[in-house]
Amino acid sequence: MIEFRKLGPEDASDYYQLRLEGLKNYPEAFASSYEEEVNRSVGDVKKNIEKQDKFTAGAYYGKELVGIGTFFQHTKKKMKHKGEIVGVYVSQHVQRNGIGFKLLEYLVEEASRIEDLEQIMLTVMTENRSAIRSYEKIGFESYGVEERSLKIDGLYYDEMLMKLHLKK
Repeated sequence: MIEFRKLGPEDASDYYQLRLEGLKNYPEAFASSYEEEVNRSVGDVKKNIEKQDKFTAGAYYGKELVGIGTFFQHTKKKMKHKGEIVGVYVSQHVQRNGIGFKLLEYLVEEASRIEDLEQIMLTVMTENRSAIRSYEKIGFESYGVEERSLKIDGLYYDEMLMKLHLKK
C-alpha cells in the first residue's frame, strides 16, 4: 500500500537520497544538476523542507520513500494567486505503477486547500509523453513551449509550460 503525505524535517535524508537518484538518472527532467546538489548537507535539505511558502509531498511504499514532489506558492502580492509544482520524481524500480499520477493528485489536492491559490503551473520536458498525459488527465493545459530551456552537455531540451485553473 502506498501512503502519500507531506514530508517533514525527519524525512530530509530519505528525500535527499531520492532527489539525487532522480537528478542522476534523469538530468534533463530537472533544472538543478546532480553536481550542484550532491554536496548539499542534510541540514540544508531540512531547512528547505521547513519553508513556509511550500510543501514537499512523498509517496511511501512501506518504509521506503519512492516518490517526491514539491509545491510552492508565490509570495509576492501580485502573484500570490499562483503556485508551482516542481521536482516530481518516482524511483525507477516502481515507475509505471501509477504512483506518479497519484502523487500529482495529492499535490494538487493539498495545494487547492490554500485560500488565495487560483492556478497551479508546472513545466515538463516535451519528450516526456507519459507525464504530459498524466498532467492532462488531471486537467492541466499547455500554454506554450520554452525552446532550449535546458542545455546539458551541449544538447538542448524543450519544456512544455502547463497550468491548471482551480478557480475561474
